[in-house]
Amino acid sequence: MQTLREKITFVLTALAYLLFHIRTGPSTGAMIAGTVEQLLTTAPYCIGFTFVLVAIIRYMHDGKRPAWDRIARIYFTIGILFAFYFALYEYGDRGHQEQLRLEGKKMPIESLLLRDDTPTVPLYLA
Repeated sequence: MQTLREKITFVLTALAYLLFHIRTGPSTGAMIAGTVEQLLTTAPYCIGFTFVLVAIIRYMHDGKRPAWDRIARIYFTIGILFAFYFALYEYGDRGHQEQLRLEGKKMPIESLLLRDDTPTVPLYLA
């Protein structure tokens, strides 16, 4: 990061990363907790994909590692993509829950250990 333009775009990328991870809630505490939870949820994915992409870049450039700010930009970009995907999923689920609430229906309970959600037929994991 030598020029002013690179510094500005780096800061804007970092702010976009944080902006895409913001989650809404009924109070400020819930908003902060939701945002931190979202950051911690996407962090392993971002770290893993960044590691793979940096390894590919190193391979393509004869073992030369990119600068730290380039690696951070890769991390932020991958984080923005995952945050956008998770936000679409969460907001879509909220809309579905709201529609079921208005219709007076309950959300179906999905179980990973019981077949067909019946407690009489357990699914054996062995």
